[in-house]
Amino acid sequence: MPSTSSLRLVSCIAFLVFSIVALPFSASAAAIELTSSLKASLDKTAVAADSKTGAALRELYAELGAQLKADKDAAANIKSLQHRNEEAAILLRKQIRDIDASRVGRLAAEVQQAKTRYKPLFDGYTALNKQLALAKSLKNKTLSSVLGIQAQAMKLSVQLAREDIKNKDAAHKAAKTAASAKIKAARDSLAAIDPLKVQIKALRSGLSSTRSSLSPVWANFKYALKKNDAGSARQALASLVAGVKTIVSQQNKIYALEKRISDVISGTKTRYL
Repeated sequence: MPSTSSLRLVSCIAFLVFSIVALPFSASAAAIELTSSLKASLDKTAVAADSKTGAALRELYAELGAQLKADKDAAANIKSLQHRNEEAAILLRKQIRDIDASRVGRLAAEVQQAKTRYKPLFDGYTALNKQLALAKSLKNKTLSSVLGIQAQAMKLSVQLAREDIKNKDAAHKAAKTAASAKIKAARDSLAAIDPLKVQIKALRSGLSSTRSSLSPVWANFKYALKKNDAGSARQALASLVAGVKTIVSQQNKIYALEKRISDVISGTKTRYL
């Protein structure tokens, strides 16, 4: 008599063969949808089977429904959080570009205003010195003396004006440099979302592969119900439950990564804005 392990191996091989050749049609990416007619077929198959297999069919079917709901809920939560993250990231990038822009602009305006305000003084001082140079060239001592006194009197005002412009220009440049450094730091902080997005992309690729792999199993399950093959239906259901559980696990990982993206965005905003 064959051992229990041998019988189990034969059963697995038979199911694999059934999965490959038993389908009377192509199983291309069929969506898993639990309908009332499908439930009726399952109940019919369960009633015709022995009590243990029938109970297992109903239990696995209920578990599949729960996992499908978890998958749907997770997908909705991910979509909602991802949308919020994308909007928040777009707004934050704009805010980062504008970091200290008003202060830098105000200081730049102060530099320009000071130059405009002192221009008559500088022009007058330049003209006076030209007159002084001309008077000296003409060897007019009296005029040279008068103009020299006037030039000396203006010199201090000119020096103070130049110092004022210099200080304002230095303040503007320092603010501009500080703003640039702050913008770079904020962008570097926000860039932490990039590797998280790469991980999400990889998980989504895995999700797609897992969903595709379930299509033939789902088709086999429906075909088994059609043939009232309780054993094959049970094995297909078990595979479906395991597969959808894997999908839910991947969805939860994606949500966790989106949550980390949300934390990066809020952390960057709190620190730099």
